[in-house]
Amino acid sequence: MGLCDLHIHSRYSDGTYTPLEIVEKAKAKHLDALSITDHDTTKGVDPAKLYGKEMGIRVVSGVELSAIYQDIEIHVLGYLFDEHDKRLYTKLSQMREYREERARGILRKLENYGFTVNFDFVKKLAGEGTIGRPHIAQAMLESRKITNYKEAFVKYIGNGKPCNVLKYRLNPTEAIDLMREAGGIPVLAHPGNIRNDNFVLDLFNFPFLGIEVWHPDHTSRQIKDYLEIAEKRNLLVTGGSDSHGDIPTKALLGGMNVDISIVDSLIQYKETYL
Repeated sequence: MGLCDLHIHSRYSDGTYTPLEIVEKAKAKHLDALSITDHDTTKGVDPAKLYGKEMGIRVVSGVELSAIYQDIEIHVLGYLFDEHDKRLYTKLSQMREYREERARGILRKLENYGFTVNFDFVKKLAGEGTIGRPHIAQAMLESRKITNYKEAFVKYIGNGKPCNVLKYRLNPTEAIDLMREAGGIPVLAHPGNIRNDNFVLDLFNFPFLGIEVWHPDHTSRQIKDYLEIAEKRNLLVTGGSDSHGDIPTKALLGGMNVDISIVDSLIQYKETYL
């Protein structure tokens, strides 16, 4: 049985591994396919695809977009799109620019709590990647005013905490249309994290083509329920580790045992209907 991991973050967003390191680790774990689904950027797709060919691993284009519906944040995974699509490229560029503005806003709020974190240092930690809260948390940790990485989110910069600033978020229709127009397959990411079954069902009034079934945060009961939803609504199913590299609060790459047939189903759907 071949395996895949269709939810992985690289250094181009908030992961700790480069795309090439991800391919190498996937090879070591005997995965047959993977998708790098960075937040608001597709910069990792091309290098991963090129190295994947060399290493004998199929790499599926991927991205993860943030959206808002009824004041609740949801995430939309996109697969098998044209990563060079001009409209998609422009929108992702705008979203990354806002991420920098957001980071500056978080740092200003942190000053009120005794943290002096230099934006240039945070940007250096992000490297070529999109600036995110994990980079700010790392900078806070290196200031030695917190004792561990998790404390930054629990006390200061997590959702609903005093120093957080809301990210740029599309509405579900915008996110889905953006993906469909680029020739891709929009999938509702980790619905279990929404913690509202009726709300999840309501989301499928939007034209999602798939649902992420296998995810580290999903219970066995939720996996069963989402498989039933997929069958009833004729949705594609996906899954992955949501790995962020060696961040201790996240799952390890390849940890969900997702069958390679999932990739074949995505490709078949695209070739047949898109």
